[in-house]
Amino acid sequence: MSASKRARTGRGAAEAAPRPVPDPPRRILLVSVASSPITPDVIRQTVALATPEHAKITVLGIAKVFGTALGLPHPGLKPTPIEWEAQGKVVQDAADDLRNRGFDILIAMARARNAPKLIGRWVRAKRFHAVVIPDPDRPGWRRRIEGELTKEVGRHAHVPVHAVPTPGVSPPRISRARQRP
Repeated sequence: MSASKRARTGRGAAEAAPRPVPDPPRRILLVSVASSPITPDVIRQTVALATPEHAKITVLGIAKVFGTALGLPHPGLKPTPIEWEAQGKVVQDAADDLRNRGFDILIAMARARNAPKLIGRWVRAKRFHAVVIPDPDRPGWRRRIEGELTKEVGRHAHVPVHAVPTPGVSPPRISRARQRP
């Protein structure tokens, strides 16, 4: 080989072959808002989404904080220890069920006034690929007032949101009918 050709190509070392960068494992967020039950249907939907690539699953429990963001903080508006414990039990039960199915599970708890906004922040910060939310049955008037949780989460999160219908949880009715002696 001539000296001029060797000078052009360098020392004869081979070019580095481009290596494919492996995709990070898929991550799915399972959310329970304000003690909404995580039913077996919700678990089935989460498992169906996570099974093809054995995704990592995070179970997030969100306790509702009442009041406005502009008001002064008041301890009566925060979740009580009983509500916090109930939310923790819902999250722990769901995590145990998913662990028994062989998935890597992380558990997290949070308090929020605006749950869809908090979920959106979590999705963007942790780079989740999908969100699974239990969607409790509610009357139409209540849906209009409170809004659709799945639409709001989708607006903030920008990932697919899978809402699974669940039976509604409402406080027991108090009968006001007079009983005759």
